[in-house]
Amino acid sequence: MSEPGLSLFPHASSPGATTGYFPRCRGVAEGRSHPGYSRLPGEWGITSFGGAPGSTQPGVNREKEPPVPRYFRAVVSPQPLSSSPLNSSCSRLVAGAIAAGAAALLALSPVSAATALSAAGSASTDATVAAPVTVAVSTSAELQSALDAATPGQVIELADGTYAGAFRSSRSGTRESPVTLRGSREAVLTVGSLTGTTAALTLSGKAWNLVGFSVSESPTGVILSDSDNSVIDDVAVTTMGSRGIQLRRSSAYVTVRNAMVSDTGIVSPGAGEGIYVGSAQADWAVVMGSAGKPDRTDHVRIEHSQLVNTAAEGVDIREGTTGGRVAWNVFDNAGHSRVDSGDSWVDVRGNTTSVWANAGFTSPTDAFQVHTDVAGWGLGNRFRDNVVMDAVPGYEVNAGDAGRSTVVYCTYSNAGRGLSNVPCTAY
Repeated sequence: MSEPGLSLFPHASSPGATTGYFPRCRGVAEGRSHPGYSRLPGEWGITSFGGAPGSTQPGVNREKEPPVPRYFRAVVSPQPLSSSPLNSSCSRLVAGAIAAGAAALLALSPVSAATALSAAGSASTDATVAAPVTVAVSTSAELQSALDAATPGQVIELADGTYAGAFRSSRSGTRESPVTLRGSREAVLTVGSLTGTTAALTLSGKAWNLVGFSVSESPTGVILSDSDNSVIDDVAVTTMGSRGIQLRRSSAYVTVRNAMVSDTGIVSPGAGEGIYVGSAQADWAVVMGSAGKPDRTDHVRIEHSQLVNTAAEGVDIREGTTGGRVAWNVFDNAGHSRVDSGDSWVDVRGNTTSVWANAGFTSPTDAFQVHTDVAGWGLGNRFRDNVVMDAVPGYEVNAGDAGRSTVVYCTYSNAGRGLSNVPCTAY
């Protein structure tokens, strides 16, 4: 699937345009439509002007047309996110508009409606599909018991309330029948302390769905270890001693979406990443059992999430990982501590990661960085359609010593030093 240039807001003249309705988040049209181009039904966007291919400072001449007419950007007024990041109307609007844009593009997919309806009809008439078994829990002891006995297809339903402890499970679901742990925002898992090395929830089984609940006041929020094909969806993680979410020990094909991660690294700012993917080479011996065995936490998707006030990077993609995607996320003040080089929204040390259609405010240096700390890693990564709203003094993409192995697509950037320190690539 190609990586489309998604806008953050509908075009000002389109039905449902957000301009004027949300005073904290205002889409600002910039420029003019590309000559001779007609939008297809369902396409949104505001044209923005990029620089010439090969330029390290694209966008200086704003009268230059974009290299591809179907590329769109939204320029958002530099207004800070709410002081309550998990309830920010601004970040919710951005995430919601991005999601709506994705839905509009999916509506243009060549998949036929007839095929989709046929598949839906087949599913609805399949009498062999059993309803999932739901286990309701309301105490910490009941939750741990349910985790210990979880089976494929089971749903563990959290009643509202506080669940104190360091919860663990090694049980597994399957891709077709995952185990689901779900609750409302008022169902809160907590260790009750920011110090130590435990997590509020550690899963070492495969195929789990974590949905809707909150995790707070813990050394680490959620750890997935050897937990392939798992999903973290609409989970709020806040007030952590170190990391918010960690995916490790070759937890491949994991999706984190609609997450709200804030205020990490309160005790250990150098380990205060919002979402940490894989393991550093120095930790492979402990995590993987051999110093020469990479942590292949591959093909991780981090999408439609908010990462706010993370002491280290909002997202850190470690060496040993391949094929990840970081898309449609909102960052604010990620990497603010600058401890142990944690000074950007996203740091990529893995290979062939796609970073696109993200937006954000405030970084002490760059928005996105690439590092090749370990030979053979930090290569083949791609960046496009990201938006710096305000307060990024460095580059939008600092490719470091990865050089031309890093692909940065040409466009105007609002970062202080411009788009990138490597020549950009035309669309």
